[in-house]
Amino acid sequence: MTARLAALGIAPIVTRGKGWGRVEAHVPCPLSPERWQELLAALATADSFGLVDSSADGRRVWAGVNDKTPAAVRAARGHGRQP
Repeated sequence: MTARLAALGIAPIVTRGKGWGRVEAHVPCPLSPERWQELLAALATADSFGLVDSSADGRRVWAGVNDKTPAAVRAARGHGRQP
């Protein structure tokens, strides 16, 4: 995910913990619709993600990844098929 964000010109900041990771990044303005699609595709690989849009901080995206998430959880969230 971080490589895909970097390819879009978005510098990710990664925080790691025991069994999890969090990626945060500032989203440049303006961002073309095509680049938004690429950004969302990259974020969709995470267990959870979101966007924070504030006048003080601008737009920031975040994504969380649980290292121990089973494949069935991805299926339950609509990201794939349960084996």
